[in-house]
Amino acid sequence: MSILEGVEGVLAMFEQGRHEITFSDVIDELDLAKSSASRLLAQMVRYRLLELQPSTRRYRPGALLIRAAQAATQAHPFDEQCREILAALSDSTGFTAYLSMLDGIDTVVLQRLNGSNPVQVLSPPGARRPAFTTAMGRVLLSRLPEPEFSTRYGDADCNLPEAPAGCPATVAELRERVASARRERSAIAVNEGMPGIGAVATTLADPLSGDVRGLCLSFTAMQVSQAQAQALRDTLVRAVAPLGQRIGDPVWLHAADTAPLL
Repeated sequence: MSILEGVEGVLAMFEQGRHEITFSDVIDELDLAKSSASRLLAQMVRYRLLELQPSTRRYRPGALLIRAAQAATQAHPFDEQCREILAALSDSTGFTAYLSMLDGIDTVVLQRLNGSNPVQVLSPPGARRPAFTTAMGRVLLSRLPEPEFSTRYGDADCNLPEAPAGCPATVAELRERVASARRERSAIAVNEGMPGIGAVATTLADPLSGDVRGLCLSFTAMQVSQAQAQALRDTLVRAVAPLGQRIGDPVWLHAADTAPLL
């Protein structure tokens, strides 16, 4: 394993949603000898990619990595515009808000905004979930051209892996859910993938960069009735539509029913 492969492997462990990792984690998950793991981690600490906590002997992302991530966030005003919408919605509803992207067939959390409600649905930045199991994932998949969707999921008759209760079990069923999300420019999922959890989601795309972002409000199923979830979805869509029109996102510019939402 080259040094860069080792660095990638260690950083990918944080991508899974962890805040800290241990020496044993690196040995076990990267299948490294103790001496190799020790050298790798020492080099990453030296160059500020990791920070070693003396009291716990655990490793966290280092200052250089954090500053690079902050700079990347600041360099994308589109993400900041999305964040402003989510912050306002989280403040007004009390629910947890998420900004996410699609990576292959997974969604990845980019930012999380905690609401004021005493019961929160919390997934850290970097957390991944299979896209077919969530409202966020299905509405992000609705942005894919048909050939790209087929490349990622295969034939309609294929079964989806370990489909949780309430989720599509086959690619054909997923296509139907994605088509619905495309028509409605949004999606709702309650007690799907994660029992007791609900979410409403929509998307925005930046025509300049090509970046597509999912915007989501998440709640516990006992907090929100089906009718309330529908109303919450409508609130999210109304909040997103003006920005979509302003930046020239085709989904929001050309949808026949955009005007009544404003």
